[in-house]
Amino acid sequence: MIVPRHANAPGPRASLTRAEEPPASPRHARALDRHRLLRRTGVGALAAVLFLGSGATFAYQEIQGNIGRHDIEDLLGDDRPSAVASPEPIDSKAGQPINLLVMGSDVREGASDVDGAGAAGEVKGMRSDTAMIAHVSADRSRVEVVSIPRDTLVDVPSCRLPDGTETPEQSDVMFNSAFQTGGETGDVGAAAACTIRTVEDLTGIYIDDFVVVDFAGFKNVVEALDGVPLYIPEPIDDPYAQVQVAAGCQVLDGTEALGVARARKTVGDGSDISRIGRQQELVAAIAREALSKNLLTDLPALYQFLDAATSTLTTGPYIGGLPTMAGLANSLRGLEPGAISFATMPFEWAGPRVVPSADAEQMWENIKADRPIDATLTGTGEAPAPEPTETTTDEPTTPPTETPSEDPTDDGVVTAAPEPTIPVCTK
Repeated sequence: MIVPRHANAPGPRASLTRAEEPPASPRHARALDRHRLLRRTGVGALAAVLFLGSGATFAYQEIQGNIGRHDIEDLLGDDRPSAVASPEPIDSKAGQPINLLVMGSDVREGASDVDGAGAAGEVKGMRSDTAMIAHVSADRSRVEVVSIPRDTLVDVPSCRLPDGTETPEQSDVMFNSAFQTGGETGDVGAAAACTIRTVEDLTGIYIDDFVVVDFAGFKNVVEALDGVPLYIPEPIDDPYAQVQVAAGCQVLDGTEALGVARARKTVGDGSDISRIGRQQELVAAIAREALSKNLLTDLPALYQFLDAATSTLTTGPYIGGLPTMAGLANSLRGLEPGAISFATMPFEWAGPRVVPSADAEQMWENIKADRPIDATLTGTGEAPAPEPTETTTDEPTTPPTETPSEDPTDDGVVTAAPEPTIPVCTK
């Protein structure tokens, strides 16, 4: 089905550890506290799934066990930007903005290398070809996602590894090499820590925590939603990404969605920049589909979605806790797709690579100040609505010139030409 639409502060750094939390209570008290926290969040169905019924305890432990959590505090060093101070929050960080670094882990199990480096098993080291800063505003009224191109030339600082060694500093290297550098010992947390240090040096933005999403988990999320509708402007036949999708409105299954997210060389201009645009459109479509479902009233569907969404997540200790996820989800419960916006770091070409442009600094400053950014896409699948312009009466306005028409139904009223439309797909 096709539906037409118009186109278009400094302060003490918050710890990632639990060192400042109250002393641990007995096991039964901790369980009771956790139950009360989830009930306070208002996510009643989530609480029901996790705590009620004969299999509830197992469900909670299974979903929490899906998430690999890494404490990377010691790997980040002391030379970091300052976090925004706030009173003790109700739901862990209420009243203050949150910056998460979301990375796609390029694990090619049984698939060809999307960039032509060879099949899975021939790819050496950890890779991350997708990195996004997800900014949640302090008032929880908006979420902004900024993609950093993997081909951005950056300086990668020295990164501390779990074995106690430190990597050498690197200058003018591709941004995604930071993940590979930190992951030299095979530790995903260290790979994320090195990427966080690189992002903080590049932007001056304090990153509160990280999420690494394995591509297999991405497939599972789409499958748990029974597919995601997306408009495909041109046919995709990419042997590297192992995907074939016809043009037009399609309901992508997990394998197809992953292929669309990974396809590059045979689509558009073949650049990573164009791939970022497709990835953002796909993430927006997933957000629309997830928000459109009444998961909180369908407990089996909620459990299936949570199990899929957490199946291959690797996070830091803050965002990886289910009570934290529930509290944040509750804070964002009124969020509409239009309040989710996407942008790509403003850049200039440097040969086949890119470097941040002057506009990138303004974007980083807006995020640090918790101001809206200039986005190019929203969760509705549309470009953001233009800001209303102020009009003055100092200068007389000239009415539009009427153009004669031979149309016998023309009443002489001049109207603006209709905006071009782009299909929005539904199931």
